[in-house]
Amino acid sequence: MLKQFYMNGDLWRVHFVSPNDNVLIDRTGQRTLAVSDYSTMTISIANNLQGELLNRVFIHELGHCVMFSYGLLPELHRMVKKRYWVDAEEWCCNILADYGQFVIRTTRDILGNQFTYVSPVGMERMTA
Repeated sequence: MLKQFYMNGDLWRVHFVSPNDNVLIDRTGQRTLAVSDYSTMTISIANNLQGELLNRVFIHELGHCVMFSYGLLPELHRMVKKRYWVDAEEWCCNILADYGQFVIRTTRDILGNQFTYVSPVGMERMTA
């Protein structure tokens, strides 16, 4: 299993940690299932997650990575009052985690062999 990846030139690392590890306390002071740390470019995920929950949590965290590595946070922050920044970021990541697979699957089903995967400029390779 890969434990790191590049996103728009940024090297992100993935660590699976004890659910009691203090690294899982987020910027609001709440214990969570996973966090993305922009300063270290690290995703930390509770090591007791599995199945659909693990998928959704990891995709959610990748949403945070996308917003940071592709410089989308300033644009998002411009659209909402500062006191709602964290809520807006979480909402965007939840949409991706909850509905992203449905959108891609439906697009493939409808377009069939006309479907092409389009990635942002700078999409890079996965590394071990």
